[in-house]
Amino acid sequence: MDVDAAYDVLALAEQIVSEFAAESEDAEVGYRSGTRYRAALDELQGFGPGKEPFAFPEDHVLWITGGTRGIGYVCAAHFVRKYGVRKLVLTGLEELPPREEWGFYKGQNTAVAHKIQAIQALEAQQVEVRVLSVSLTDERKMRHSLEAVKSTMGPIGGVLHCAGVIDSHNPAFVRKPVEGIERVFDPKVAGLQVLYDCFRHEALSFFMLFSSVSSTIPVLGSGQSDYAMANAYMDYFAAKEKHANPVISIQWPSWKEAGMGEVRSKAYAQTGLLSVTNEEGLQLLDQILSSRTESVILPAVVNPEIWNPGMLMHNAIQERPEGYTGSQHGGQKAVLVSPKPGGDSLLNKTQVWLAELLAEELKIPFSRLELDTAFQDYGVDSIMIAQLLRRMNQLAMLDLEPTLLFEYPTVESLAAWLVSAHPAAVSQLLGSMNMEGYEHEGKESPPQVPAASEDRRRPSNKGIHGVISSDIAVVGLSCRFPGAESLEEYWRILSEGRSAIRQVPYERWGYSSGFHAGTLNDITSFDHSFFLIPKADAQAMDPQALMVLEESLKLLSHAGYTMQEMKGKPTGVYLGARTQHQPEESSLHQARNPIVAVGQNYLAANISQFLDLRGPSVVMDTACSSALVAMNMAIQALLAGDIDSAIVGGASLLTTDRAHRIFAQRGILSPVQDFHMFDKRADGVVLGEGAGMVLLKTVEQALADGDRIYAVIKGVAVNNDGRTAGPSTPNIQAQREVLQSALRKSGRKPEEISYVETNGSGTTVTDLLELKAIHTIYRESSTIPLGLGSMKPNIGHPLCAEGIASFIKVVLMLQHGRFVPFLSGREAMAHYDIESSPLYFGRENTEWTHAHTSRIAAINCFADGGTNAHVILEEAADLALQRNTRQPVPLPALNKQRLWQTHAMTIPGSRAAADVPQNIFWEKFD
Repeated sequence: MDVDAAYDVLALAEQIVSEFAAESEDAEVGYRSGTRYRAALDELQGFGPGKEPFAFPEDHVLWITGGTRGIGYVCAAHFVRKYGVRKLVLTGLEELPPREEWGFYKGQNTAVAHKIQAIQALEAQQVEVRVLSVSLTDERKMRHSLEAVKSTMGPIGGVLHCAGVIDSHNPAFVRKPVEGIERVFDPKVAGLQVLYDCFRHEALSFFMLFSSVSSTIPVLGSGQSDYAMANAYMDYFAAKEKHANPVISIQWPSWKEAGMGEVRSKAYAQTGLLSVTNEEGLQLLDQILSSRTESVILPAVVNPEIWNPGMLMHNAIQERPEGYTGSQHGGQKAVLVSPKPGGDSLLNKTQVWLAELLAEELKIPFSRLELDTAFQDYGVDSIMIAQLLRRMNQLAMLDLEPTLLFEYPTVESLAAWLVSAHPAAVSQLLGSMNMEGYEHEGKESPPQVPAASEDRRRPSNKGIHGVISSDIAVVGLSCRFPGAESLEEYWRILSEGRSAIRQVPYERWGYSSGFHAGTLNDITSFDHSFFLIPKADAQAMDPQALMVLEESLKLLSHAGYTMQEMKGKPTGVYLGARTQHQPEESSLHQARNPIVAVGQNYLAANISQFLDLRGPSVVMDTACSSALVAMNMAIQALLAGDIDSAIVGGASLLTTDRAHRIFAQRGILSPVQDFHMFDKRADGVVLGEGAGMVLLKTVEQALADGDRIYAVIKGVAVNNDGRTAGPSTPNIQAQREVLQSALRKSGRKPEEISYVETNGSGTTVTDLLELKAIHTIYRESSTIPLGLGSMKPNIGHPLCAEGIASFIKVVLMLQHGRFVPFLSGREAMAHYDIESSPLYFGRENTEWTHAHTSRIAAINCFADGGTNAHVILEEAADLALQRNTRQPVPLPALNKQRLWQTHAMTIPGSRAAADVPQNIFWEKFD
């Protein structure tokens, strides 16, 4: 509501109350000299190209925010092609690798690789492209970047402000954290002001803002109110500055092929707007550039049968052609509509009654509720559920169980149960209410709980020809290891033959220990609001739990899935990890949910809770083999049809020096920085840390889902050493048996295996026994060379994450078709002549050639306590011709903040060395 600046305060207060109470669907009104006006869209007549075609100033720079992907990049390519632009500045938050490293990304199918390839495609057209990673809200850096560009590339000719983010994880406004709202506002509010201040004195031919229809059509702001507000700010900003600079705000509708993805909601369909193709959007952009008559404009491609711009700025769009379902795609979805005559069934009335109660509780319009959407998706928490249940009991004079809304979590299922269980009470209640005219659109459901909207039947594991297959597809990966915050960085450190092992920094434990390890740079920062965790809870939790939550998000993005797509699916979480976390009592007292800080099961359960996954959550601890033992359990569940996908991973963090002291006490901790194995210099273990995850499905399921398959698991075997001379003493016969078992399950011959990722313990006896076991199973009757290696000299021994670190390394090797350098094994062992054997250590980054149909590798993981695991992995070459439609999707932006200081006295559960008893139990790590 907008009023005259000099409006009388008392009169204004009366008018606000009057407007609030009025039965009006107007979303925006204004008062001028006592006259009321309402905002409405005005269709421009005769809008089209101007007398002279638009020409971009020659030898000037086009600056595009958000230009490395989506609509920004589409526009960059268009300006190059149509307007002859030869100088581009593309900005984004993500920092790309240095140009000298871009060659490593050739042929990769990752978000970073796609950006690099797109930029190189522009440069191949003789375009000078500069990519800047700079926050729009950082005015100092923005001004510095602008001056640097002007001094080296020339004057700026135009600005396209395409940057923007959405918060799709918290659609209900009552659940949106302030930090999340600010993150959405940053590029379009504070960032816009900084951008404008930097460029306002440049001789620009245009300063164009990419806004959204959600800013002006109220029904499209539902679920993204913060995004709608941010875009509305852009529109008003353009109107305010139109006389000073050529600022234009374009309220774009949904783009089919670019941007944030095509909108297919009922609300969008009811507006009459159609999603625009890239070609249509660029044609509209050209018209706007040529005419430049308006400061705010909504370009649209519409369905003329239902397009009614006079209704679009109402809070609800109620007028629809008779029989129109609101779907452009022919799908059926239960919806509630405005009153219509004839809807007199008890089930219909009950649904409407419940929806009205829910709408009143949530303070949202009745028309926006859907019958089959879960209450929690609207932001309903346990307190609201209790309030809603109390009102139902009062009105219907019932004594309903407090668990009822958890058992029947939608309007549809709850109404069906009420009609079935309490028909008399419901009839008496609704008979006394004026419920005439409400109707449930579509076919009436029987009075019972409806079936799930998705087909949850067990997936078939039959192959294309009906043969039962036990092959498992790896369809996504993520990791965070020393020197490597991502998959790309992990591959880089492996392929370049570098080590990330260093002296443990003072800040980690609060003293100079002299110990060496592969450590992560930061284990203290986390975006608790994004993951819906109260800050006090996050501060009390095991840092491992927070790390694996982040990795699970990265994993889904790499596999090409949004959180919404995974929601409610029978996906299991199987995590190899252990926690010795003991938070201070003060932290537990401050936490809202202290159980999440002390229960080891929550390492995995937090992931299922946040992503709303319905498979089991398992934390497995078999020391170093934990992740691969967890993988074996997940594969069994996949083949049995208990789940349709599995998140499998491993994690370990060195939050205290406890592991180092135990290894030192046992005499198996290396006194030097280099981790040597299968080498005369081997003198113990160098520890490491990190986390890794993979997403697994049966091959048949992955192909049906259009997933990209990175590798195929052909066989997994697990056993135990049994009774030996001690808990850490290996059993070569058990090692041979687990290798043989996995090989038999894989259906491959020993000579087909061309690489083994070894366990490698850094001690003479264990390394020697492992070499002999490998030789016996894989090359006893063959002289074909067999490559050996290990990631441990690169990142250290990451304890419970060892198996997954090895697994991800081998998948990356298969994907790239490369052997990577092994950093040890150079000085011959006394009792094994590797030079005269078929076994060898690769020293260079070389092509992985093979004599068989595909590259096949094996992975060893032998744990303290005797639980051994062996995996056979094969490249997905025979699946290359399958139509894999999924590609990695952008990772949601995280706004991390430091939760603790990085020393032992302040990380929850950690203690300085002097505070830990020396008579501790000797747990098994190697």
